[in-house]
Amino acid sequence: MGAEHPRTFVVPVSLALGEQYRRSGEAVLSAIVVGYEAAQRMHVAAASALYSNGFRAVPAIGVFGAAAAASVLSGLDTRQFANALNFAANMAGGVSEGFGEGTIEDHVHAGLAARAGITAAALAGAGGETSSGTLDGADGFFSTFARSRDYDLGALTAKTAGLGIRSAWSKPFPACQANQRTMRLIRSLQPAGLAPAEIERVIITRAAREYDAPGICSEPPYQNMVLALMSAKFTPIATLLGKPVTESRYFKKSFGDPDVEEVAHKTTLLTTDAGDENITVEVVRKDGRTLTLRSAEEAHLNWDTDLEMRFEALASPRLNGATETVLDLVSSLESARYIGRLMQLVRA
Repeated sequence: MGAEHPRTFVVPVSLALGEQYRRSGEAVLSAIVVGYEAAQRMHVAAASALYSNGFRAVPAIGVFGAAAAASVLSGLDTRQFANALNFAANMAGGVSEGFGEGTIEDHVHAGLAARAGITAAALAGAGGETSSGTLDGADGFFSTFARSRDYDLGALTAKTAGLGIRSAWSKPFPACQANQRTMRLIRSLQPAGLAPAEIERVIITRAAREYDAPGICSEPPYQNMVLALMSAKFTPIATLLGKPVTESRYFKKSFGDPDVEEVAHKTTLLTTDAGDENITVEVVRKDGRTLTLRSAEEAHLNWDTDLEMRFEALASPRLNGATETVLDLVSSLESARYIGRLMQLVRA
């Protein structure tokens, strides 16, 4: 699995600095690839340890991806690049507590990582020097942020089968990653949806690790969008009822959906035995029948997200008729001498 939300901090930094320094489309794409690679390697090396110690990966690891992309577009040499990553380590941080109340904190994490990455590259480019042990020293990033947890420094330089950007993926549902498999199972095996009046109770059983994040096990009522998309009850129940859960505006406008809340009150969350990654959703109907959905029986459907279609749906209301032009520019970005035209359109 790829690093967490790398496009939210690598792509904006690459576009902004690409425009500022009048870089070509090829240079911007190269910066994006390098930014993804840095984020992915840091993710493999330390994400599990950081999560265990309470840090969120987007701001804690995102600074490295942003700094790497910024370093490429800023024309830094190897030593300056290394200094930029070390400066980034000093700006890492971010916790997940806000998810439990659905606050705005998680919404600013990517922006903080992007800003820190640009600042780190600027400091390095201006001649700022850093310690050779900022990452792996006794008091460096790994020993501090991943304290008392396992981490893998070898992942930073290990030979890999492919670039980190190839492990990136887009969620089919605009909800917490922990809820994706359960939602996909329900949509695969029960695509038509059920009516709330049919349901007596629901039992959802899945791996304990998928209940770990703050807000996952929250009970209704859900007071805001974040609580709804984080909830291990709201998201699968909305899917079970046939709600439009592939659309982000559903969560923005319907986090208080009374149908979902009614069934969520009758839903129980259970965990599988250790090592069991299977998911089971049992729906006991009021007529006495039980509908059982098991991940082992899930249809082998292609769940790749159509990013072009999603972009058109989200961007069309904001681009004033320029959506197709933007898509054309993006598809030919590698040959663009300068990305200014693209930035002019998306800023309009």
